[in-house]
Amino acid sequence: MKIKAIGFDFDGTLIESEEQKAKEMAKVFKECFSISKGVASAYKQLAGKALNRKEKIRLLFQKLLKRKATAKELKEMEEHFGRHYRKVLRTCPLFQCSNMVKELRKQVRFLFLLSLENRKEVQKVAEHCGLAKYFDEILGGPQGKITHFLHVIQKHHLKPSEVMYIGDSHTDVIAGKKAGVKVILLGKNHLYERLKQDLQADFRFSSLCEVQVTV
Repeated sequence: MKIKAIGFDFDGTLIESEEQKAKEMAKVFKECFSISKGVASAYKQLAGKALNRKEKIRLLFQKLLKRKATAKELKEMEEHFGRHYRKVLRTCPLFQCSNMVKELRKQVRFLFLLSLENRKEVQKVAEHCGLAKYFDEILGGPQGKITHFLHVIQKHHLKPSEVMYIGDSHTDVIAGKKAGVKVILLGKNHLYERLKQDLQADFRFSSLCEVQVTV
């Protein structure tokens, strides 16, 4: 089956940002609640679990402050972290092999960028880094990845098997399988038993630079 649409995860795939995002979340909790110890490590434990920003902050509140966040606090923390997120990604920490995106743009009908971070912020970062022009659509939170996969399939009249997604987390594989799309899983630390037995990505590579997609 010919691949007609390819999607890229953003954080951790096109941009190496997860480590920095953990540091920035620590800064946010320190600025707002004078808490920094344990924030970065707690944030890293939430990475790759298909949680949007609000869900991560809600869980961090329970773990670090031992209480539920109010709606006002959630909103303020989301916006506060958003300012940090945009600022730190202005340096455009892209993989050197991002030229792959430029080449694929010429070969497929539809190219999309997908993140669980706030869509408007991802749009701004992608524009600043010169990536937005290669994508037909940039999708983001608070909607989940399955919702976005189904949106791409239905809007562009594609069969699920004609869509491929490139991501770096176990939840990318799970979401892809539920939507019926093919998944390329990146990273060297995914080959443990649960993944091998239950998830079964269509393809696995240690980094984006190793991927060669023929469409």
